[in-house]
Amino acid sequence: MVYNFTATKTSTDILIDNMSKTLSRTPITKTTSNITGDETLTEGNPVNISGVFYKKDDERLLDKEGLFKGADAVLIVKIGVTINKDDKITFDSEDFRVEDVIKRYGGTTSFYQMARLFLI
Repeated sequence: MVYNFTATKTSTDILIDNMSKTLSRTPITKTTSNITGDETLTEGNPVNISGVFYKKDDERLLDKEGLFKGADAVLIVKIGVTINKDDKITFDSEDFRVEDVIKRYGGTTSFYQMARLFLI
């Protein structure tokens, strides 16, 4: 059965607000040695962000919808929240690395960002 529905950016923000948890985001700067090619990750100052966080072992397993694609967790945040590849996300005393960030659209309107996370 198919259900048709409409959503607005505002209703998506309200949904994210209602399900949000507070997480710590630590920006990571990656530098590559021009001699050896080795990469060095340098942590910045952590900041708190709000987002909807799902671990792969949560009761509401979303793997069927293809959200995890092998990731250990998924983080959904509003469009205005800064989150980048390689950032460190800390939640419930566990550290995760951002593998990628994908903007999700409804038509041409961006509704939210989804980040796939891997346990480090």
